[in-house]
Amino acid sequence: MRTLAIVSVMLCAIPAGSLADKPKVNRAMIKAMENSIDNRLHGIWPLDPLEVMGLTQGTYINGYGVVFVSEVNVAPSSGITPFHPKITPEEYVRIHDKKATRIPQLKAAMQEMLLSSASSLDTVPATEQVALSITLFYWVGENTEGLPQQIVMHGSKQALVKVKSGISDRSTLASALTVEEY
Repeated sequence: MRTLAIVSVMLCAIPAGSLADKPKVNRAMIKAMENSIDNRLHGIWPLDPLEVMGLTQGTYINGYGVVFVSEVNVAPSSGITPFHPKITPEEYVRIHDKKATRIPQLKAAMQEMLLSSASSLDTVPATEQVALSITLFYWVGENTEGLPQQIVMHGSKQALVKVKSGISDRSTLASALTVEEY
């Protein structure tokens, strides 16, 4: 009888265990955030916009959180065409200077995107991370001195939501985020 009771309890635990492994965030939520990030990227400099190289991609990793990845050219130029076969040294300097001035603005926009994403992703547990990685596009031969190849920002959903809702002071955002540049 005791064996039957133990087997019954174990059989009941199997369906509950499989339910616990289902993702907390559905694809529709991720897609909405991907679109939001793309729109925000396009809106950083509306009169002289950056170029999003493809669409932002997002995924939920159970136990870690949500991760969004994008690639942008913060200083698009005319590029190489049959009528403009190469980028001149003067253009490289202008592009580099423009990128150098725009990187801090991009970082500020990334912080805002993380704050908005964290407060919109209701089913992501508070202890998990919200991450955004942006890879920067460079032309072959372009001077990248002093410029990152990639910027990665992430923080716990709980800390981001507290800042967004005003529970925590805005000045705590810098300590709530991990920012890495490669």
